[in-house]
Amino acid sequence: MITHVVTFKLTDRSPEHLAHCKALLDGLLGTVPSLESMVVGINIVESPRAYDLGLIAHFEDLDGLEDYQVHPAHVEVATYLRANAEAVSAVDFEN
Repeated sequence: MITHVVTFKLTDRSPEHLAHCKALLDGLLGTVPSLESMVVGINIVESPRAYDLGLIAHFEDLDGLEDYQVHPAHVEVATYLRANAEAVSAVDFEN
């Protein structure tokens, strides 16, 4: 199994925009076939090192992660989020 973790520091941190971004990500589950599970959350603890939004997604294997990365629905959401972020971090690991 592959775990994919991404965090976003957004330029617009309003509750409405955070909820919109979360909804975009939540919409990928059930749309991208290789995405086995995903949880998306909005940060609730403010600190200088905190990011605003995070996701944890699971895939059967690296091929599933690659399929997700190039799926048109993911590309659309990722393009929007990157355009509205001042920083994005990611880590992918096998478990």
